[in-house]
Amino acid sequence: MRPVCKGEIPYKEIRQYGDAEPYLEERIGAYCSYCEMPIKHVPEVEHIESRSKGGALTEWDNLLLACKYCNTRKSNLVAKGEKENYLWSDEDDTFHPYSYSNGIAQINEEYLKSTDSDYAEHARKLFELVKLGNVPNERNKDRRFFWRNEAYNDAVDSKEGWIKVRETKQKSVFLKNMIIAAKNSGFFSTWMEVFKDDEEVKRALIDEFNGTRKEIFEE
Repeated sequence: MRPVCKGEIPYKEIRQYGDAEPYLEERIGAYCSYCEMPIKHVPEVEHIESRSKGGALTEWDNLLLACKYCNTRKSNLVAKGEKENYLWSDEDDTFHPYSYSNGIAQINEEYLKSTDSDYAEHARKLFELVKLGNVPNERNKDRRFFWRNEAYNDAVDSKEGWIKVRETKQKSVFLKNMIIAAKNSGFFSTWMEVFKDDEEVKRALIDEFNGTRKEIFEE
């Protein structure tokens, strides 16, 4: 789950929480703050603490972008005052607690063994909150799994091409086009998983996905 930086509040006052959408998209890109899927239609401004359960309606600190699938699953389950029971991509390291081997979202149990118990519990609760690892069936229309898998396959194909050209004059052009493809397909962490042993490509992904919190990776 890509950790993002929203920056300081960009507006003095807004009447509707939906008015925050262009500011969020400019700061962190049109990607779901949970599953990382690109939001190619209308991004949903999502309340971290549910507005129906006391969460602030238009406060910058309570808003993120979400896809329909994650927003629906999260629903109003986080009431005012319960934010601290989870990890959040704009405040915490949400990259390392999860893994995306073979394009499947999973909890990174090995990593969580090295963290304190509260952090590990909060990571698991967020994973369950948005059903990040959901595998759909005939009755389940959740497309996150399939689109993440497509992004994984795109990344694998790109890596094969990159290995062939990274010592040639075509390197810079290939890298530029590969990053464009990554941004179009979304699922930042899946691309990072495929290129986990290639520092050059990882750095390009971190730099080019707007709003990615670079300090998380430097640590």
